[in-house]
Amino acid sequence: MHLKLFSCWRRNAGPPGTGGAVREDDRQVPSSVEDGVTRDTVVKKQFQEFDLQESPNLERTRQWLQFAAAVSACLGVMACGGHLGWTSPALPHLTGPDSEFPVTKAEGAWVASLYTLGGILASFISGFCVDRLGRKFSLLAFALPQLAGWGLVIAAKSVVTLYIARFVAGIGHGGIYNVAVIYLGEIADKNIRGALGTFLKMSTNLGTLFVTAVGAYLPYWQLNLVSMVVPLTFVATFVFMPETPYFFLIKGRDEEAEQSLMKLRRVNKPESVREDITAMKDAVIEGQRSSRNAIFELVGTKGNRRALVILLGLKATQQFSGHMAIVAYTQEIFSHSGSSLAPSQAVIVLGGAQLVAGFVAAGLVDRAGRRPLMLVSGIAAALALAIEGLFFYLKYEAEVDVSSFTWLPIVALIAYEVMVALGIGTLPYVLLGELFPTNVKGPAVACGIIVGSIFAFAVGLGYQAINSVAGIHTTFWIFAICCASGTIFVFWLTPETKGKTLEEIQAELNPPAKVVPGA
Repeated sequence: MHLKLFSCWRRNAGPPGTGGAVREDDRQVPSSVEDGVTRDTVVKKQFQEFDLQESPNLERTRQWLQFAAAVSACLGVMACGGHLGWTSPALPHLTGPDSEFPVTKAEGAWVASLYTLGGILASFISGFCVDRLGRKFSLLAFALPQLAGWGLVIAAKSVVTLYIARFVAGIGHGGIYNVAVIYLGEIADKNIRGALGTFLKMSTNLGTLFVTAVGAYLPYWQLNLVSMVVPLTFVATFVFMPETPYFFLIKGRDEEAEQSLMKLRRVNKPESVREDITAMKDAVIEGQRSSRNAIFELVGTKGNRRALVILLGLKATQQFSGHMAIVAYTQEIFSHSGSSLAPSQAVIVLGGAQLVAGFVAAGLVDRAGRRPLMLVSGIAAALALAIEGLFFYLKYEAEVDVSSFTWLPIVALIAYEVMVALGIGTLPYVLLGELFPTNVKGPAVACGIIVGSIFAFAVGLGYQAINSVAGIHTTFWIFAICCASGTIFVFWLTPETKGKTLEEIQAELNPPAKVVPGA
């Protein structure tokens, strides 16, 4: 909007007393300024000054509150990452001789996997909450199961209590992810929406790194206590963040929607956001126009069906590439390498690499675009998984001496996680907030989380079983095949959403019917 107005003012507006149009050559530039970049900069600055004089309603948008709200919301996601990565340092302790109560490897697999089942239940609950409580208060509500989960883990004296703790914490995980995707998509201007979407995966990685680092140096009981700090910090900060304007528009509270958008953009004049509020309201009204149930609307519209297939393809690619199992059993996988680097330390290196990759992804997603990142990261991740499987095949099946390259599985696994953070692990959360219209966004996100949780549960529980039957090398080769094939399928189907408003994306997915002349 600003660029369109700017081009208009540039043609028609000039300094007071010039009678209208003015050319750049007519501007007086200080004689000390030479032609070239410096002169262009001065001219540009003068145009901006004249623009502000001629249009008193123009306000410069500031996006720092959008970033602050996203960071605060992602503290909740970071808490989820902590629960997700907790099994990596916890399971070796629980299945070892120092555990307060005995836990077998099979029971450990259930401890890891039940967390994802809780996410399935949350997906049904969050779809109900998000349009009734609002995005903000739904996020705060789902922090309670996360805190309860840590309380139960701390108090656990049996594996059954751990089962309950993981399931309860999983409810918070599914709810927070469901709502955070919507919240970040609705508070962000289009030029930073992709970057904010990458915060979800980055926050998950940060939470996992935090817990694994603490678990490497503190005993089990202290690990559990320290881990509660993250969800408590989320509640303490997010309570001060704004609700999204879309929620207020859904509820018919247009004035509050206007105030919310003004607050997010740090502007004081309603005229600065009125055009965008009108576009948002039109999109909400269009979405609510159908009298069909949101679920039927989700599968009954061509554009929505395409978006749903893209979403489910992304979730399948993400989970069947083994991400859940690799996160849950990172230390155990590293222990197979025989490297001199301790598994607990290798996990910290892995977490640091993930975090750096997340920052890189945040910078690339709105520059390189979603589709190129998806293709490159998916194929590279599949290659890393294939190399991981090859090492274990040489070690356990071919019985080759691998002592000279025990570093290979560690490097390959780090490369896999970096590639996941750059694309296939991050983009599902970006596209979740972009591909669906407002009226079906809640059910669509819930559907994605449900299917993703089912896949993750199957992978987490089946990892140990496949290892026992076919060998760990076969498991990684299966992951590699799923990763490569899923990436190609989703790349072929997904439109590029970089630089487009949510309304423009919907127009592309649901083009108006062509009118046949004379019909």
